[in-house]
Amino acid sequence: MQLRYIENGSFLQLRPEEYTLEHGRVFDVTFYGMQTFTSFWVKSEELYKSFPTLKKNMRLGITFQTEETSYRFTGEAIDANMEGSYYLTLIEQITPIEIVSRRTHFREEMILPTNVYGLAPESLHSALPRKAADAAEFTCEVFDISDGGICLVSNELFNSPYEPYFLVEFTLRGKDYFLLPAKLVRKGQCPQTTMFKYDYGFNFIFDHKPEEKHRLSDAIFSAKLDRL
Repeated sequence: MQLRYIENGSFLQLRPEEYTLEHGRVFDVTFYGMQTFTSFWVKSEELYKSFPTLKKNMRLGITFQTEETSYRFTGEAIDANMEGSYYLTLIEQITPIEIVSRRTHFREEMILPTNVYGLAPESLHSALPRKAADAAEFTCEVFDISDGGICLVSNELFNSPYEPYFLVEFTLRGKDYFLLPAKLVRKGQCPQTTMFKYDYGFNFIFDHKPEEKHRLSDAIFSAKLDRL
């Protein structure tokens, strides 16, 4: 894996190896574009504003994932700049990109309508996550699903101020209703099917309600049996 294969708009997480801010700080950033063969810009107001307080040459543990595989490498924040309304930080890659893990969840292909709502930030760590607004941010179709995540497809380009955390709403078999918190981990040109222009990969978040993962797994299995 090389930097140039990371799609613009992909989500990455940066973890400083030393913490000059609160302990355990993690920055969720968006890949913005390449600067050189080994450096790239990321978009994040939070990281941009924290740049002056980061120690020079502080190492950053960087992780990201595609639909199939998780990756990690180490980098350094070397510059920060504004481009229009975008808060950008320049990262220099200092170690090779390595595979952390490959997808462990088998995904079942199915077509069903789905609504994506903004997740109220204050409810992210709650067992009862709430919609940020009554209106859906996005309406699209499921391409495939597992008890770990879901791939959505659309001919509409989806951008939202709530990224990367959402509530994903769908019903399996016409009766198994779900409204699950999820993190958008990938979006780009649709390699899944020629019927749609874009696809979006979400990972479900079951940290505060693990029983929902078991209910979803059972519902997916039952839906598969219904199709046999």
